[in-house]
Amino acid sequence: EAGQVLEVETFIPMVLQRQEDGVARLKRVILIGDHHQLPPVVQNMAFQKYSHLDQSLFARFIRLGTPYVELNAQGRARPSIAALYNWRYGGLKDLPAVTQEPAFLAANPGFGYDFQMVNVPEYNGKGESEPAP
Repeated sequence: EAGQVLEVETFIPMVLQRQEDGVARLKRVILIGDHHQLPPVVQNMAFQKYSHLDQSLFARFIRLGTPYVELNAQGRARPSIAALYNWRYGGLKDLPAVTQEPAFLAANPGFGYDFQMVNVPEYNGKGESEPAP
């Protein structure tokens, strides 16, 4: 998941590759991931806030306008669940399997609906602003 790997962790193997006859063998790099999902985790708050180390090389390339290919169809979630995040992917459609196969047509056993939302009330006057590990 190139979108969750620290920029420096992606860059180091490229720099440290063994050269043959003084020439680097690396000709191209293919990064696979989703820059819309979780960013890399940086434990040190100073590095995270002031050095922007919480950015992946993949996300930097996307931000700088490097050409990329984005999937246009998903096949992992029921359409009703995929509708919760389709706004993030501009035109993401469903593969035929998620609208036709029996496993996708019924809710999970024990649930009355395809998904259920749980309201998490404020704690000590403060609501949740980001997930806590």
